[in-house]
Amino acid sequence: MKTTVVVAVVALFCCLAISTLTAQSDTDTAQQVKQLQQGAINAQMKDDVSWAQQHLADGYVQGNSWGAWQTKDEVIKDYQNKTTKWKSGKISDLQVATYGPSTAVSRYKFTYDADFNGTHRARSVLCSDTWVNDSGTWKSAATHCSVANGK
Repeated sequence: MKTTVVVAVVALFCCLAISTLTAQSDTDTAQQVKQLQQGAINAQMKDDVSWAQQHLADGYVQGNSWGAWQTKDEVIKDYQNKTTKWKSGKISDLQVATYGPSTAVSRYKFTYDADFNGTHRARSVLCSDTWVNDSGTWKSAATHCSVANGK
């Protein structure tokens, strides 16, 4: 009877320890993805090609708020050609949900003022990014933005 109680108590402590480690890991992942998300906005504002090459996954696709899709190669080409002239851009309401050790989804509001290929746009969009851990490096696999508040 004593052995059964000892085994049950040890098993309970092991489960609690694993649960605590998993919760801490999820918190660390969420914080890391929040930093990467801000880095993505900063890279976008600066046409930072090297950031895009390092942090956009192969197969990356984004759907923008004016109804177009762009691949990783197209995003990099736009950065190289500096097709967007940013006046301002601010991220807010950033939240991150984690799904195990290798997947996270961020959602946020992005308010900007910019010229895209000569067309001026100033508005707020709601966005979500799917992040994957690719052999220890977090990369954005997909981005989607929609106009906020129906505007």
